[in-house]
Amino acid sequence: MGGNVDISNELGTFSSTAMQSLITSTGNLDFAGVLDAEGSFGPGNFSNDSGVLATKITGASRYGRDDGTAAKASGSRWGFVNGGPETWTPDAGLTHFGLITTPSAAGNLLTVGVTYSDASTDSVTASALNSASWIGFHNPGETITSIQVSEVAGGPFANYDDVSLVFIPEPSSVVLLATGLFGFLRRRKRA
Repeated sequence: MGGNVDISNELGTFSSTAMQSLITSTGNLDFAGVLDAEGSFGPGNFSNDSGVLATKITGASRYGRDDGTAAKASGSRWGFVNGGPETWTPDAGLTHFGLITTPSAAGNLLTVGVTYSDASTDSVTASALNSASWIGFHNPGETITSIQVSEVAGGPFANYDDVSLVFIPEPSSVVLLATGLFGFLRRRKRA
């Protein structure tokens, strides 16, 4: 994950430890990593963050806040949902998704739901107040096509931080890599 966080609650279908191991073993920040809301940008979409992953998911409208009293997982910025659900749309190939939330009041509880490529859904609400909760999702053999984040009615906002993403490489990237490898082996055989 993005920062050093003591996670008290593991929710969803994929653990924070498994996510961290997967991101580390992937070793390619174009396909796996953490959006940490840090930097010198105003509140907005993920595209304000740095790196290729920031362009692979859209839909957040309050990402990168640095004011107020929200608890953040790491650093000095976070995202939040207020006044209705947000639907985040990832690029094709998102296989693993997770985030951290730290609710400070009963009305600030974050609900995260995902829709998979087979049209099945999964949803979790973090309910432990004043402690960091990891919410992670993975359904073997499926990709995540949509993510819904919302707050329980009555609170000013529900926060999130350290949005973790793992994508499978696009088929064109795999073909390009295979073509390059084939050319290298062919040239080596001639020499």
